[in-house]
Amino acid sequence: MTTISAPPAADITVLRDAVGVLEPADSQSGAIDRIRQLEELKAACAAAQARETAALAAMRYQQEAARGVAKTRRCKGLGAEVGLARRDSPTRGARHVQVAHVLSTDLPQTYAALSAGQVSEEQAQIVATETSWLSPAHRQKVDRLIASTLGTVGPRRLAAKVRFHAQHLDQRAAVARLAKAASQRRVSVRPAPDNMAYITALVPMTQAVACFAALRRDASTMVGTGQTTDPTDPAGQPRTRDQIMADLFVQRVTGQSSAPAIPAEVQVVMTAETLFGDDQTPAWLTGYGPIPAATAKTWLANPEAELFLRRVFTRPTDHQLVGLESQSRAFPTGLRRMILLRDDTCRTPYCDASIQHLDHVRPVRDGGPTSWENASGLCAWCNQTKENTGWHHSGGPDRLNVTTPTGHHYIANTTPVLPEISPETRPPPPTNSTDCYATRTPVITIAA
Repeated sequence: MTTISAPPAADITVLRDAVGVLEPADSQSGAIDRIRQLEELKAACAAAQARETAALAAMRYQQEAARGVAKTRRCKGLGAEVGLARRDSPTRGARHVQVAHVLSTDLPQTYAALSAGQVSEEQAQIVATETSWLSPAHRQKVDRLIASTLGTVGPRRLAAKVRFHAQHLDQRAAVARLAKAASQRRVSVRPAPDNMAYITALVPMTQAVACFAALRRDASTMVGTGQTTDPTDPAGQPRTRDQIMADLFVQRVTGQSSAPAIPAEVQVVMTAETLFGDDQTPAWLTGYGPIPAATAKTWLANPEAELFLRRVFTRPTDHQLVGLESQSRAFPTGLRRMILLRDDTCRTPYCDASIQHLDHVRPVRDGGPTSWENASGLCAWCNQTKENTGWHHSGGPDRLNVTTPTGHHYIANTTPVLPEISPETRPPPPTNSTDCYATRTPVITIAA
């Protein structure tokens, strides 16, 4: 067997740069060949990343064992480190560590197919996920059973085939796994393009099918009987079956026959020109992102919505929020609201999770004050990771500096509450007013 030595990191950089300046093929068939070859290269790189990740985990484990770190504490925070290195969230970083371990120890056939470019990283992750609950011996057997399938089917069929073999090998554990999965039912929401959002309910399959069937049945009945008019649309435009299903879902969850104003509290950031004038600068929905100015004004005009207008001041140079401070350990309500507006989502680089904790950048135990300058909005995962050995956060309102146990540094710059608008598209300020609109940003909290 011929052994190929690993290239130094500099050679990998050269390879990356060479691919970056690769000239397009001069024929259609050549372009297709290139696309396939580059896809195989991506898979091989994913395999190399998995190999490096597994080696890193082994080195970290041995190092911490030698230092006497408790077994349950070893490699804590490693997933967040890998996530930062891959410009990914801590949750996905932890997933990368888990998949790398499984591929390197129990799935040699899948790993070989990934290295050869026969399967994608997504498909390799599917095999690892669908066998994660099996014993190593059973996982290796499934790996052998699906070896001939790798690279011949899509992700969905591959997942079904792996799941079939896994459940056949250990039916008792499969039943227990399904029971455990039912205990993890939950509802989540994430942004979608064009001012929409996905609301996802993770529930047992029978319940999910029943919910969908009921919505589909009732929507089909309404279409069949001509009840397609949208009661909230003044123009009375007819709705499709899918639109009716979505409307029925919202109505039944909220308990309203028509649900234009949902009982909730949201914070919308708008410029004074947009709120009181004709400026079309998009508003900013905290934790979500931009929404059209007209949409925000429509929300505010809703007679069922209760409105609270709060004014915050921003620096005229870069439109960052001006701070507040307190000497108490718990962040007061006003300061907490300001921090949530400023950070929007988890402040850790590449993590887009919702803010769950207000953290002291410099810990209270080390004399860190409860102040605007020493505050960070973090998700629970990142806040816990920060407490692991070798992690350090520093910075202020303008940026957060994250140092990992390997000495790598990552910076998250704080963005303005509203993105900067090009001077060419911004209307001139009113000439008959002494107000400095550039330093005033009204914040509207809508609560029904």
